[in-house]
Amino acid sequence: MVPLADGGPSSYLGRRNPTIKFAAVIAGALPLTFVFDPLTPLLLFIITLLAGRFLGKLTLREQLRPLAVFVLAGIAILLANIFFNKQNGTSAVVFSVGALHVTHAALWAAGSLWTRILAFALMSLVFVRTTQPQHLLLSLVHQLHLNDRVAYGVIVGYRMLPVFMADYDTIHAAQRLRGVREGSGLLHPFSRFRRYALPLLTGAIRRAGRIAVAMDARAFGALPRRSYRERMVVTAADWLFLAAAVVVIAAVVTGIGLSSFGRFTFS
Repeated sequence: MVPLADGGPSSYLGRRNPTIKFAAVIAGALPLTFVFDPLTPLLLFIITLLAGRFLGKLTLREQLRPLAVFVLAGIAILLANIFFNKQNGTSAVVFSVGALHVTHAALWAAGSLWTRILAFALMSLVFVRTTQPQHLLLSLVHQLHLNDRVAYGVIVGYRMLPVFMADYDTIHAAQRLRGVREGSGLLHPFSRFRRYALPLLTGAIRRAGRIAVAMDARAFGALPRRSYRERMVVTAADWLFLAAAVVVIAAVVTGIGLSSFGRFTFS
């Protein structure tokens, strides 16, 4: 069985059709491509955080902890704008640290880029954590008419990942029992790759053969149409969720765009 998403089917977002949820993510990400202010993505970030908490039953820790790497990216973006923003020479200086001058243009550009990255990342995270992979693929087949052979190949590959991780741990334990110790130095990664690649590849080939036999035994692809144990449908609640998401996103973008704080760019 494929493990349930963290939000699980018991949450409101977990019960929504994956294609509809993906459309809501696109609706939120698209306007962020054309806005150049920190407030719009920050508000959408907060709204997504609240949606994940109350509609997806995800804790704040589950949502914020994976974003730590993007916090570090924000520091790099800020430093890059402090040193290389082309408007630093004409923009007002907000504060100085010794000979280093931090300008309004650098803070604005860094804040805009950083909050957009955080908003994009959180939207994707909430979508993944509240969507079961098999439901997503079934939805792509049933609603977007993805080829079922492609969908089956993807889901088989996804389900093999934890198996390969378990195989890696088994091989590592077996080599330790036989006295093989992890080396050090520049050539160590190549030696490690050689010791693990062959048994992992052998196991993968054996499982691929078993999967091929199982698919052939079930006449996979022999008929133009196939039956499904579970069928994904779009309900009225899904359309209501998408409409509410679009309305909220449009209200935020329009409200800030009409204020003096908002700034749109198509460059």
